[in-house]
Amino acid sequence: MDADDLYFEGLDCFAEEDWRGAIEKFEAAAALDPDYVDAYHGIARASFEGREADPGLLDVAIEAAKKIVALEPGDVTAYATLSQCYVFKGDKDTAEFWGNKARVAGWKDQLKDDKRRREGKVDPKEDERKLS
Repeated sequence: MDADDLYFEGLDCFAEEDWRGAIEKFEAAAALDPDYVDAYHGIARASFEGREADPGLLDVAIEAAKKIVALEPGDVTAYATLSQCYVFKGDKDTAEFWGNKARVAGWKDQLKDDKRRREGKVDPKEDERKLS
């Protein structure tokens, strides 16, 4: 079984709200491919969703999101996840720090998209899909 297979099994567990099962599958995928950013996104989201049953999972979500940031600085979703986790931990200052990073990264992404559009490097059909 490869990392993609494990990742997709993790998505199936996630869809069934089996947070622990999803985390296990995503972690196994990341163990096979330590640069598999989507696996860390899976770990972070499943851990965040499972926080009510096990508040310690917030720390797992934070570590996974930080791994994403290390692999892909500027990842808006990772920053937003970190912000959400710190909100639930009651750390307003750290939550605001990561929330601001998410906002700025989102603006940068938008500016890059706008520039590509102005330069004609975006397929108009791609724009239509984003709007629908």
